[in-house]
Amino acid sequence: MSGQDLRGRVWKFGDNVSGDDGIIEFSIVREGFGKAFDEEALKAMCFRRLRPEFPAEVRPGDIVVGGRNFGHHNHVEVSVAIKASGIAVVIVESCESGIIRRALNVGLPIMTCPGITDAVQDGEVVEANPATGIIRTATGGVLQARPFSPRMVQIWQAGGSIPLLEREFAERRAAAAGA
Repeated sequence: MSGQDLRGRVWKFGDNVSGDDGIIEFSIVREGFGKAFDEEALKAMCFRRLRPEFPAEVRPGDIVVGGRNFGHHNHVEVSVAIKASGIAVVIVESCESGIIRRALNVGLPIMTCPGITDAVQDGEVVEANPATGIIRTATGGVLQARPFSPRMVQIWQAGGSIPLLEREFAERRAAAAGA
């Protein structure tokens, strides 16, 4: 396993999982939150409508596997809730490009891999590498997802867009000061 491989227990979800009315409860977020994210509240509601046991039983490094049209109708709070829950990577049959961008901005990789829901079972341990797109199942199967671009890998490994940009600007300031 390379440094970019993520290994974890699968939480499997079906098709057409709504981001704002399934993964989180956006009506609660809209009414009760100020301008800042309440990560603990988001974590407590993450997937509880679909799997009431999820918030209490999810472990850091676990992996979400979703079907077609995963996370449709979502705000950034969806990605924050999933990441705050400790999920290492989300692997889906298909999703909107917007959820991929919003998730990556907070350091959560979402991979698209047609056939993933037939290839894995709930609770199995799988490995996924966003950089190469390779997914290894518990039964020894290998699937190929679309790999991340080099810039996407940088954002993911930095923990999101803001940490990467802060690091890059600090490096530029240090180089300019030393010149």
